[in-house]
Amino acid sequence: MWSTLHLQTMTPVFNSDGDLRQAEIRVPSLRGGMRVWLRAMAGVLVGDQLHRLRKIEDRVLGATDHASPIRLRICRQPDGVYRPSPDFLADPVHNKWIGYLLGPGLTTRSDGATHLARAYVPAGKDFKLQVRLVGDDHDAQQCALAALWLSLTYGGIGARTRRGFGAVRITGTEGPLPEKGWLATDLNTPDLDHYSRARYLWPSGPAEAAMLALSRIAAKVGATGIHHWDSAPTYPVLSKKYTLAAVNGGEASRSWQDALALAGRELRYFRAEVDDEKRGPKTLGWEEVIKGDEVELPMAALGLPLIYDKGNEVHVSEGEEKLRRASPLWLRPVGADHSWRLFSFAFLNKFLPGKDQKVHVWKDRQRGKELTVNTEHAHVLVKKWIDTLARGDTFMREDPRFR
Repeated sequence: MWSTLHLQTMTPVFNSDGDLRQAEIRVPSLRGGMRVWLRAMAGVLVGDQLHRLRKIEDRVLGATDHASPIRLRICRQPDGVYRPSPDFLADPVHNKWIGYLLGPGLTTRSDGATHLARAYVPAGKDFKLQVRLVGDDHDAQQCALAALWLSLTYGGIGARTRRGFGAVRITGTEGPLPEKGWLATDLNTPDLDHYSRARYLWPSGPAEAAMLALSRIAAKVGATGIHHWDSAPTYPVLSKKYTLAAVNGGEASRSWQDALALAGRELRYFRAEVDDEKRGPKTLGWEEVIKGDEVELPMAALGLPLIYDKGNEVHVSEGEEKLRRASPLWLRPVGADHSWRLFSFAFLNKFLPGKDQKVHVWKDRQRGKELTVNTEHAHVLVKKWIDTLARGDTFMREDPRFR
């Protein structure tokens, strides 16, 4: 029997099968998010024993030789739209700062304004996700549902989820749940109060209920008890010590657009350490590192690669292979009606977990000088961001162009 989860998009979802003029909610994207958050749950049990982590993941979400005990399907897709000038970018402030969060991969610039370069599922769209629990592995079923709940409570679907897009909430449930004791409302995405109380990410709600089941699965692959990390984890892990979270203080925003515009504005000034009389806030990276002799580039710890002008790029690589390092900082507008907050959280894991991973400046595909970017940079930056906004303070400065 299939159960039905009633879902609603909270912010635009940029998800497709490759056609940039068509948008949809793809089940493989949902499953990808579930894998990330299942690993985050299991990290407190298996530590850095990645082979055991993989065995847990295979049992709960399936592998090439083992089907997952949870099936997902979307029978009717919410309507997607292809609109280069959408309503949520019509306001000049929203256009500038939400456009900044969207980034060059999703947008183009012309006539002094930001335009979308691909289709999206708008905010406020309701749709149904059908879930079927298969077989009698109740522990795996419970963990899979918990991973889905975490993915939709803190993450999202599609592109730019770390910057607040692709946010989707569960508004109701119909049908059977894995075990007695679960209520239909248990899977609902929590309200603003839940996020306002959070100071770190730790199993709660369905994730907390599933931890006993997860510990039984972990024991069968050789992981027993709670693992206490002696240093920063090598991958994102739910932890009271190695995560940070908070909503912004001060006056609440009236819409998700206002919350994301605030996020874009604050992030721009947070990343820009200096002011240019003609061009406004700028990072130190261009003058001091790319053109100068400095080798320390802390802001690169907020995600790589960085693309500069004139063919200059900053990449992390292992040997000759260029890699990506996602930002440790996640942003998400949370709330409803006319009361929204910006929820920020971060996993305090290692920035470069591989021993041979290095950061370099590249120009015209040629590797240049090695840079210093490390875990401490990442942790200091995200703590500064979260603590400052939680106090209701701002990174905004007077724009020198308007003095």
